Amino acid sequence: MLSIRAAAVVLAALLFCGCAGLTEGSRLALTPAGPSDAQGVSAYRETSATISRCGAPVTYSIFEPNAYGSDWSKVNNRIAFNRTASDGYYHIYTVRPDGTGLQQIGLGSPTFPGRTVGSPAWTPSGAFLAFVAEKTTPIPGDLKGDTFAATPGWGGYSDLWIATADGSHAWQMTDLPAGNDDGVLLPQFSPNGRLLEWTQKMKGPDGGVDWSLKIANFNVSAAGSPYLTDIRTLAPGGSAYPNEFIETGGFSANSEEMLFTSDYQNHLFVENQIYVVNLLTGAVTRLTTGGAYNEHPRFTPSGQIIWMTDEKQPLGHPGGDDWWIMNADGSNPLKLSEFNTPSSPNYFGKTVYATVVNTDSWGTSGSYFYGDVELNLVTSESDILRVSLTCH
Repeated sequence: MLSIRAAAVVLAALLFCGCAGLTEGSRLALTPAGPSDAQGVSAYRETSATISRCGAPVTYSIFEPNAYGSDWSKVNNRIAFNRTASDGYYHIYTVRPDGTGLQQIGLGSPTFPGRTVGSPAWTPSGAFLAFVAEKTTPIPGDLKGDTFAATPGWGGYSDLWIATADGSHAWQMTDLPAGNDDGVLLPQFSPNGRLLEWTQKMKGPDGGVDWSLKIANFNVSAAGSPYLTDIRTLAPGGSAYPNEFIETGGFSANSEEMLFTSDYQNHLFVENQIYVVNLLTGAVTRLTTGGAYNEHPRFTPSGQIIWMTDEKQPLGHPGGDDWWIMNADGSNPLKLSEFNTPSSPNYFGKTVYATVVNTDSWGTSGSYFYGDVELNLVTSESDILRVSLTCH
């Protein structure tokens, strides 16, 4: 899943369209958890120690070229992802972890959306996939809709959908206005299967973009149809923050905490920070500080946090992000990859933006994972890597 900076770079020049909004449930106000929310933990102390028995240095191979959005269902033994096809749309595919058995889901299904789809996320049971899909109603005068704005990870002109594992049946969960600034990003299920989170953006009354964290109860009817109840907005600090960027991360293993990225405190998009919210108490703790760009935090199976940042990139090679890993309280951060360091064996040969590593996408041993790297912020060119850690 690509960095949201791609959307910031490209979509700023697009025209906007606004219509009726989504009916939502209650608003959950989140309150800061004392001084740590204001000051944060120093997230960039130099350290040579590994956080767990597996860490840096890493090695990698390209698992799926020209693809991203990887999420691994151990139950189904399938990795889901999105990539563009010859028709110009993104489609969702699944493949085994060894790279065999490639399949496109939803092919030929009358209920599956027919334009761009992506950002697949498995339920823990493997029975369903949540994903984002380009609006089925085209913009007047444009029979193809707005595939460009609906690029998975950008969040424009799109809705939240849920489908069966093979895509034979699909159900639309939201119906947002048909605008480039209105849409859904990065759905994710809680490990207990009871909650579904996503990022939502809508054009605000002042013409800016209002970002929000959404969370809902996930249900399945007796007939086998998924549906959501009690859709609510998580508002850090006790209120909404119009025009401030905020984006969901992943759930903790006990489904009681959720990571997110935001600039709601420092009001500076290029210095987004990582936070964790306790869903039971509403307490928010800031985990990173400093002048770096931070995004896409996810818990690892061992309870640590992996995220992308441009902190400490080498001189003479501006741009790019690498994966870092830290403890759940923000302590002991460690740079995991060196994609943008010319002297490193990890060097990609060009600027690389390491993005999402979903919790499900780790091997059970904790020694490897499947993760996305973006190679071009404008075209969304990306690869899925299989990354091996050094274990001690």
